[in-house]
Amino acid sequence: MTEPKLSRWQLLRDIGIFQVKLALDAIRDLLLSPVSIVSAVIDLIKGHQYSQSYFYKVMKLGRKTDHWLNLFGAAELKSQATKESADKEAETSALNNMPEQGRNLDDLFCQVETLLKEQHDKGGLTATAKVSIDRYLDKIISKSEDKPVTPDN
Repeated sequence: MTEPKLSRWQLLRDIGIFQVKLALDAIRDLLLSPVSIVSAVIDLIKGHQYSQSYFYKVMKLGRKTDHWLNLFGAAELKSQATKESADKEAETSALNNMPEQGRNLDDLFCQVETLLKEQHDKGGLTATAKVSIDRYLDKIISKSEDKPVTPDN
């Protein structure tokens, strides 16, 4: 069994999602850094126990947001995607039956993608946009293949 060719749209989707996740991760880090320092100083001054510690509450929040962002989730999904067509239905039903606390940003993107696919299937604006973008990308590829390679003098 051969590995399927990488889909242009799948790659563009994963790049876009990864960039959004990186931006959110950076914002989270910028916020958590000063909050963790302030909470640690308060803990030092007040002599809090572990269960009362603001710093460790911030750490737990950071861990939850880390799970929610799932920054490198696309790599995990792609490594399991060899039997993609049969598993897609199982994955969709699993996401729909997943308890609320287990949800992450990938689930949100999956819901948005499902809505866009439904619009595409109905022949809405996304179908027209997809055809236009495909045509434009094909032109770029054909122009790059038609260009003769000229050596630098």
